[in-house]
Amino acid sequence: MAEAKISCSCGRAQASVSVMPKLRFRCHCTKCQSVYRAPFSDAVVFRRGQVRLETPGEVDWVRMMRPTPLVRGVCKTCRDPVLAQFYGVFSIIPASILAVDVAPRVSHDIFYRTRVESMGDTVPKHDTMLRSYLGLAVPFVGVLALPGRPICVSQ
Repeated sequence: MAEAKISCSCGRAQASVSVMPKLRFRCHCTKCQSVYRAPFSDAVVFRRGQVRLETPGEVDWVRMMRPTPLVRGVCKTCRDPVLAQFYGVFSIIPASILAVDVAPRVSHDIFYRTRVESMGDTVPKHDTMLRSYLGLAVPFVGVLALPGRPICVSQ
């Protein structure tokens, strides 16, 4: 099976992706702004087992608040986010570390109330925690329900 290799900006923290992602969203929460050192995170979602961390010793696992179902893996060297686990069921990676032709279009903006810049597009905006989670509930179930197409890697 083909896999796409992904890594942080310094290349030390590496992972591989085995399927094409189906869900992409931008999160504007203050925690993502801090971890991504950007106005928002642009993330793609996979189910467990579709992303494999190749260099586990190069990643620090961070919880931004307790309790939380989200644990973020950041490179020990450059501090870039590489892989997050949500409820231990979903793997989330930055869209920027995937090849452009692999990442789907953004389908949702969540935690939009805490945005630092407005998005001038027609993507649905969810402002509160409840609306953000409800807005992503059906797409997340779709990630679980459908296995995903094998990834097409250009060489």
